[in-house]
Amino acid sequence: MTSSKGNGGWQGEAGFNDRLQQYRQQALGALGDLYGQRPDFTEVTSRVFAELRLANRARPEVLGELDQAREQVATDWYQQPDLIGYTCYVDRFAGDFDGVARRIPYLKSMGVSYLHLLSVLKSRAGDSDGGFAIEDYRQTHAELGGIDDLERLAAALRKAGISLCIDFVYNHTAREHLWARKALAGEQRYRDYYYLLETEAEKQAYESYLDEVFPVSAPGNFTFEPALDAWVWTTFYPFQWDLNYHNPEVFLEMLKNLLFLANKGVEVFRMDAAAFSWKRAGTDCLNQPETHALLRAFRALVAIAVPSVILKVEAIVGARQATMYFGAGDYQGREGHIAYHNALMASLWRSLALEEATKTAHLLRDLPHNPAGTAWVNYIRCHDDIGWGTLLDSAAAHWSSDAAELERVADFYAGSSAAGQTYARGQRFETQAEHRVHGTNGTLASLAGLEQALQDGDRAAVNLAVARITVLYSIIFSQSGVPLINMGDEVGLLNDYTQSAAGSGRDGRWLHRPALQGPQAPLHRQAAKRIQAALAQMARVRAAQPVFHAQAEVDIPTLAAPAVLGCVRRYRGQRLVALANFSGRAGAVGLDEIGAPDGCRDLIGTACAGADGTLTLPPYGYAWLLC
Repeated sequence: MTSSKGNGGWQGEAGFNDRLQQYRQQALGALGDLYGQRPDFTEVTSRVFAELRLANRARPEVLGELDQAREQVATDWYQQPDLIGYTCYVDRFAGDFDGVARRIPYLKSMGVSYLHLLSVLKSRAGDSDGGFAIEDYRQTHAELGGIDDLERLAAALRKAGISLCIDFVYNHTAREHLWARKALAGEQRYRDYYYLLETEAEKQAYESYLDEVFPVSAPGNFTFEPALDAWVWTTFYPFQWDLNYHNPEVFLEMLKNLLFLANKGVEVFRMDAAAFSWKRAGTDCLNQPETHALLRAFRALVAIAVPSVILKVEAIVGARQATMYFGAGDYQGREGHIAYHNALMASLWRSLALEEATKTAHLLRDLPHNPAGTAWVNYIRCHDDIGWGTLLDSAAAHWSSDAAELERVADFYAGSSAAGQTYARGQRFETQAEHRVHGTNGTLASLAGLEQALQDGDRAAVNLAVARITVLYSIIFSQSGVPLINMGDEVGLLNDYTQSAAGSGRDGRWLHRPALQGPQAPLHRQAAKRIQAALAQMARVRAAQPVFHAQAEVDIPTLAAPAVLGCVRRYRGQRLVALANFSGRAGAVGLDEIGAPDGCRDLIGTACAGADGTLTLPPYGYAWLLC
């Protein structure tokens, strides 16, 4: 064990009581929105606060010191320019927890200070939705190591200045979870932990309002369980049973699990599938008011018991809804500390396919900014597909696409277009019908053209693919929030067709979840070195410039070059301009367009300054300029 004896957290009981006083009303307000109409509400809240006190008393001394440092000095640590993220499956990255510890120097070489380990908690055997069907929240996968090994790894990462993030799958459990097994055995207490519908008519009354997450591989939202003589709500796969948060016992149990893991050294919890967590008849059961109340409750309670911990919200919803997961109205800044900017991710891929930046510029300009005390998580690829639905909008905003345009984009990344074969080597995901767009699978390198270029032995095409990869990363490193490197992007990792075909059953997302390995072909090795060097340089430059703080003032200028995206950042006297060219042709930007007629100092990038007061960006070029 790496943790020292619990000392009652920062400042012991006195510190806990101070934080309880500070956040009590926020917690009670959120819990009241969830359970305030129940006759046992006072008892529920008393039990919640008692669990907080127990968790704080059990807080290891070293984590209490971290609480103190972040409360007193570094309250905005997750908004700082030097927070650089990396995400991976443990087995694919390093084999097990000890292997990850041995690879800390590799992470530090890229400037990483935040490590998201995917699906480390014990999931069901066999198909598990990539590890997101949790059988036990207090155990890890045996092949990765035990929970004590995870705790030791968290300590090693913390010593190296890296914060550990893991997934908190709180919308559902595996069918094999103890609660589900007890429900199957007939225990009413645990039947009440899940949504069980007893008639086909009752099921259809809900189903008629619901969309489908996996319309091909897992159509519908309910699974009939003969042992229960009922339909179980299963939003994702039949083996993932949705939890019933109308029952406060469920909330209390999941809170206890979160606090247990926080006291093992987890500093960031990815709140999985947040948008689905509350169900209401007559609605699509997405983005419900209580969905947000749940997050407000978790955040306030975390602030009381384990104040150095933050919540990262995964809400893959429409672009207009995403900002709401920071909190809206009177609750701004009271939900997720950080949240995935999935709309930006999808829009960047759209811009690359269409070679135009206009809609991405509109997206960044028109959507609400994140509230004070919050930050986006900006990324290019992750373990999931690229979901195109986030770019649909019923109000037809300037940043949105219609289904026909998204169909063309999805075709492009599947390798075809009206003009013929494209450079991309991806696959459609969960496309239900010929003209319905759902998602796209593939690694960054394969989608950006590196796979095809290497197959052709075409050095010029390899250079263009590397430029596409680096220009995309230049954008997420220059935007406000936490840039997140997906494992393998830094070395140009290609699609794994054998894994997708043989190792995953029906889940095509394993196409872009290969094991990390060094490229073998010389041309691939050269490309990988260039990508890795570019990302490491971006991390170094970003970390050294205060203007990249998440609370910087940001403007998105309108540029004459339609394929060039511009971003102007201002923070404490610094002014930085970031430019990125989505086109395979050079793009010119006038210094007057970016408010810098007297010129700029080049920090990083590939732009060339002309005597006529213009900057020329080469195909897929980028520049960061202090002006």
